[in-house]
Amino acid sequence: RQCRHGNAALGPDQANRRAAYGGWLRDSNFRIKQSDAKDRSNNVGFTSTNTPSTLTINHMDNARTFGQQATLYAQARPHYPAELFNWIASNSPALKNVWDVGTGNGQAAMSLTQHFETVYASDPEPSQIKNNKNHSQITYDVSDSSNSNLRKNSVDAITVATALHWFDFETFWNEVDRVSRPNAFFVAWTYHIMQCDQSLRTHLIDPILEIVEPYWSYGNRLSWRGYPADEVKMPFKQVSMPEFSCHLLWRPYQVANFAKSWSAHKKARDAGFAKTLEDIELKALKKLGDETRQVTLPIHGIAAHIS
Repeated sequence: RQCRHGNAALGPDQANRRAAYGGWLRDSNFRIKQSDAKDRSNNVGFTSTNTPSTLTINHMDNARTFGQQATLYAQARPHYPAELFNWIASNSPALKNVWDVGTGNGQAAMSLTQHFETVYASDPEPSQIKNNKNHSQITYDVSDSSNSNLRKNSVDAITVATALHWFDFETFWNEVDRVSRPNAFFVAWTYHIMQCDQSLRTHLIDPILEIVEPYWSYGNRLSWRGYPADEVKMPFKQVSMPEFSCHLLWRPYQVANFAKSWSAHKKARDAGFAKTLEDIELKALKKLGDETRQVTLPIHGIAAHIS
């Protein structure tokens, strides 16, 4: 299949890798330097407040939701297509340092190592970081999207894979502006609605969607709209993003596992629908069998050069 998935774990040489990246990370114990705090407050056109907004609370709630099923997330989520990362590299002013924000199980971070010398991959949920694969070019860190441990003007690109809709936009854009080198490339993307054959939809996907519909958050619905610049409050000039898709040959149980990795599925299970959803899955898998089927996950997003 074109899109493979991988999972990962924090390696014992993490401290050595952090020290090696001293030129673009803050000091080795990751404390915020006073000069960085001053730089952040002086950014023109951005607020200096760190007061949590509704979206910040949603972000942390959903970080915990994904963290509670980090292993399933790592197993069920497919990798993104290589063409996407080729495009990111071709638009970046240099290929030295990249920040992968909300890295989750590190799927995008691993692909970025094929193009960038060093990858700084951050996520607010420790259990997600623990599921990441050790790699000599990647430094993983537990930190929020609005408060990275990166130095000012230190990265050539910023990537956000299926996570922007959980961020506090105002403070995140402030941080993007702070850490970006001149003309750094920013891109955030997300899966769109799954395309599959009618039998999968009829017996598996549609019955699941009917149950979990009330549990989709505002952030989920924002991602389906493709991150409109005005809704995510992006202050930079938008760059047109080509169409990408993840083409998969999946068995029905893999489609079911992908659905179970949705935050709305987890919330519905917690709300008392676990048995209902399990029954839907068992009935569907019995009906659908085990043969592979073509599944497409369209990818759309938003991009910009930071200047």
